[in-house]
Amino acid sequence: MTRFLSPLAARMQAFLELKRALGRRYLAAERELLRFDRYVAGLPGPPQAMTRELVHEWLALKPHLRSTTQRWRACVLRQFCLYLVRLDPRTYVPGRALFPAGIPVFRARIYSDEELRGLLRAVPEVVPDRPALHRETIRTALLALYATGLRAGEIGRLRVGDVDLAVRTFLVRETKFFKSRLVPFSTGLADKLAQYYAARGAPADPKAPFFVDRGLRPLSTQKISHVFHRLVLAAAIPARPGGRGPRLHDMRHTFAVRRVLAWYREGADVTAKLPLLATYMGHASVLSTHVYLTATAELMREASGRFERAYGSLVVAQEEIPHEAR
Repeated sequence: MTRFLSPLAARMQAFLELKRALGRRYLAAERELLRFDRYVAGLPGPPQAMTRELVHEWLALKPHLRSTTQRWRACVLRQFCLYLVRLDPRTYVPGRALFPAGIPVFRARIYSDEELRGLLRAVPEVVPDRPALHRETIRTALLALYATGLRAGEIGRLRVGDVDLAVRTFLVRETKFFKSRLVPFSTGLADKLAQYYAARGAPADPKAPFFVDRGLRPLSTQKISHVFHRLVLAAAIPARPGGRGPRLHDMRHTFAVRRVLAWYREGADVTAKLPLLATYMGHASVLSTHVYLTATAELMREASGRFERAYGSLVVAQEEIPHEAR
């Protein structure tokens, strides 16, 4: 049964069903559309169509929100309008010029090995030793995030039966885009996971959570993110000047950059390898993976070095070109 109440209810429900048929969860967008629906339903004589006045009044309703949030609200409404205009020509579609400008380009923090060691050293200072397993849960989960690039939610949802220590794979079930995938991991991580598994006295039930919080509940994204921010402060990992502080999700960016760096240093064909990385990380396409490849100094050095080795002999320095040929 639809939860939408306004005259646009049926169209909103059909729009959500279309997005989900395409593999999108669209949960945050659904909540935004529900808020918009309640607003429309509460208007005197609710409008039957998406008019210019309705769109602009809704977007102007919360001027206190950050520009990024305002832009996201406008994007959600624009997507719905683009869908609706095919069914109702009266629909007003807001242009992109309406979206708040001046949004800074986001740059993830790529953690070094030393910064990871600093985070792990801070665990006894930040994480209480009750329950007894709590510190090992956080420490092992951080190592798994760093070594595999999994999303924090994927780590928290792992079950005992999803972790194959003999074959060294995680079975990541129906996460983003409703896909499941097998994620191989290293022998070193397998040893750490085995130590944690033995320490927690894991039950035989394969459906039990692998990483546990208090009361043997699954380790939530909110919990590990909260602890991570405290670890960042304890380890004195600074934010970029004028930028946001280090985030837990930057572990995933770090994994992607380090993997590509390793391929460059091995002399591999990175372009051919990127689809493998996209599959490993659970991305719908290589374009999604490109978002994670922050242009670090190391990455740029490796890419430039490869270009010079391959094409350096074809590049003639400007000063060597005769003046009359310029």
